[in-house]
Amino acid sequence: MEKNNYDYQDKQKTNKEQLIVLSNKTNLSVSGTQKIISLKPDLIQLDTNYGGLVITGTNLELVKLDNTTTRAEISGAVESIKFVTTKSKEPLLRKIFK
Repeated sequence: MEKNNYDYQDKQKTNKEQLIVLSNKTNLSVSGTQKIISLKPDLIQLDTNYGGLVITGTNLELVKLDNTTTRAEISGAVESIKFVTTKSKEPLLRKIFK
């Protein structure tokens, strides 16, 4: 069985707390951020202590990334926040040409 990058069950269990705070749908703070996967005005993907996190919206911008506290601060019009636990097995080219 192929392992994926976002399977939280395969990650080492952590006792660290993750806090996600959204204020007025425009200011988002995410603690436990390990890595920025993608950074676009309409999509931000993060790897966190508890797996992948996908934020969609408009005019999204990474305002601050604090490596000491592992907190990311994002501004823009946030439309959705989604935890990603599995990667799609659909080929990338098929997704693009749908």
